[in-house]
Amino acid sequence: MLNPTQLIEDLRNLGVKEDDLIIVHSSYNGLRGADQIEGGPEAVIAALKETVKKGTLVIPTFSYENVSIDNRVFDVENTPVCIGILPETMRLSNDVYRSVHPTHSLAAWGKDAEAITQNHQFDHTPVGVNSPLSEVYRRNGKIVLLGCPFARNTSLHGVEEMILPDYLFTTNYDYDVTLANQEKITMNVLRHDFSAHEQRYDRVIDLLEEEKDYKIGNVLNGRTCVMNAQATWDKALIKYREDSHYFVDALPNTSC
Repeated sequence: MLNPTQLIEDLRNLGVKEDDLIIVHSSYNGLRGADQIEGGPEAVIAALKETVKKGTLVIPTFSYENVSIDNRVFDVENTPVCIGILPETMRLSNDVYRSVHPTHSLAAWGKDAEAITQNHQFDHTPVGVNSPLSEVYRRNGKIVLLGCPFARNTSLHGVEEMILPDYLFTTNYDYDVTLANQEKITMNVLRHDFSAHEQRYDRVIDLLEEEKDYKIGNVLNGRTCVMNAQATWDKALIKYREDSHYFVDALPNTSC
């Protein structure tokens, strides 16, 4: 049985401080491996909050499978997450602010949670300038790939949107959105299209300097990477400008 408080010490060893702003991409199964975690997902979220108790915790609460082209309805208080148990547990936990976006919302807790999430509804893309992911970059935060594949680095979507590679979007759709105060608005948002490509955001590590820009180690049973958000975005942007397809592979029987 794994003690979830060990997560705090493990993240400290990877450079996460109590006043940090962190965006956490996670895999609960990756964290526990063949073991169980005492207290389950709720205990992991509590440990993450304790890790940055003087800072801010951000976790994606994406709903792009639940809010589809055929079901263009999003309720910031009630639409469930489609990317795993830890993000859904975060969404349902106390004192969390969820950003308003039909497919790519994020939940934040802590010092700057409200400020980081308050303007997402003004974006017309998944990871635009008002996304909490962009706020983590601007505020010199850290990206934590917690027990999950390093390709799951959604922050790189924000860099993609600066370049607009030819594979990125399909078209835009109107979504019916219900805010936390029950006000209803319409958001017109583009959707990503990765039907012909595999995302390879793990390649950003090859552009970064170990120890200075990132550290890798185990958190509980999960291989984890903690990255400096500004270094990650800035160096990825340089690479995108050199080669807009560097972070994707074309799937078989498709062409770039």
